[in-house]
Amino acid sequence: MARCREIVLDSSVVVKWFSTETKSVEALKLLDSYIQGTVELTISEILICEIGNALRNKPDYDIQKWKTALAQLFNLHMNLTHLTEDLAYRTGEIAYEGKVTFYDALPVAIAENRKTICITADEETQYKKLKPKDFPIELISCRSGNRF
Repeated sequence: MARCREIVLDSSVVVKWFSTETKSVEALKLLDSYIQGTVELTISEILICEIGNALRNKPDYDIQKWKTALAQLFNLHMNLTHLTEDLAYRTGEIAYEGKVTFYDALPVAIAENRKTICITADEETQYKKLKPKDFPIELISCRSGNRF
């Protein structure tokens, strides 16, 4: 089955696959769409580090649960975007313009470069700062009723 649309994910969405949080149901629907082949998912290589760190700090995670989650993440074989010099520069420009961290700007820069959107669950520190500046970003909750 052909994938219908590429989406770049922010770590705030991916962490919800491994931890029950607000918007975990929507995040899992997106993962389900990927597994069913109706959407293509792209991530940055630093997302793996962000997820590893976020799960390391979850009180209900021990080393074995952490390793299992990381193995599951790698086994999904999502498109992995490597950080290049040009991508780093554009990410920095977005970070400065939007007053967000480099980490928050990176998936948006990837989405911009690939002419698609970044999906985030981070409304306060990412979405509200970048959306008004017309960067390609959407909240996961905006898409919860739709098929990805």
